Amino acid sequence: MKRFLLGSTLVLAVTLFVLCKTQPLTSEGIITQCAEAMGGIAKISEVKTLRIKAVYPDHGDHPLAYEMKRPNLSMNPTINLVFDGKRACFLKGQDNQSAPELVNAEEWKDFEKENALRFPAFFDYPAEYTGEEILNEKTYYKLAVVLPLGVKMIYFIDKESFLIAKITADFVLYGKEHHAEQKCSDYREVDGILFPRGFTYGSRTGQMKGWVHSIEVNFPASDDYFKVPADID
Repeated sequence: MKRFLLGSTLVLAVTLFVLCKTQPLTSEGIITQCAEAMGGIAKISEVKTLRIKAVYPDHGDHPLAYEMKRPNLSMNPTINLVFDGKRACFLKGQDNQSAPELVNAEEWKDFEKENALRFPAFFDYPAEYTGEEILNEKTYYKLAVVLPLGVKMIYFIDKESFLIAKITADFVLYGKEHHAEQKCSDYREVDGILFPRGFTYGSRTGQMKGWVHSIEVNFPASDDYFKVPADID
C-alpha cells in the first residue's frame, strides 16, 4: 500500500509539473512573477510617487532629480519642467525665470516614455506578451505596452530572475521614427522593492552608463504639484 501511495504521489507530481510547463504563457503570469521578484505585488501597489536622483556622465558628476507620480505625472525640479499626463510645461519658461511656457505638443509623448523607463508601465497599463528573445545567450520574455500618447514600450524580462534587463521605446517625433534603449543592472532594495541602480541611456555620443544615486519612495506630492497652469495656451 505504501509503495502504491508513493507511486501515485510521484505520478501526480510529475503530471502537475508537465501541465504547468505546457500551460501557455500570459502577460498576467509574467507580470505577477516580475512583481514577486521585485518585492511582491503588495509592495508594488503601495508605490505612488518616486523621487530618483541619478548621475548622467555627459551632464556632469552631480545627481539630477526626477520626480514622478504613477501612472503618468512627472516633474524635473531642476528646471521646473512638469508633465500632467497630457501636456508638458516649463513653469518658469525655458530660461527658468520667465512666464510658464508649454513644450511643443509633438514632444509630450516623450515625457510619458520617461516615466515608463523608471517604473514598469505594465503595472499601470495593459500589456501584451510578444514572445521570447535570446540576447547574449540568455532568454528574455517580452512584454509590450502602448502608452496613452502612442509610445510603444517593450520590457525584456529575464527568464530566470524575472527582473527587467532591458527596455526599448519606439515612437514618432516630428515625422521621424525614434528608437530608445535602456539596460538595467545592479538591482538593490529600497523600502522592500528592488530597483536597478545601473542603467544605460542614449546621449549625443551614443549609449552611456549612468547610475542611480538615491531613490525615495512615496515622497509627499499631490496632483497639484504636477499641474500645468490652466490659463496657458
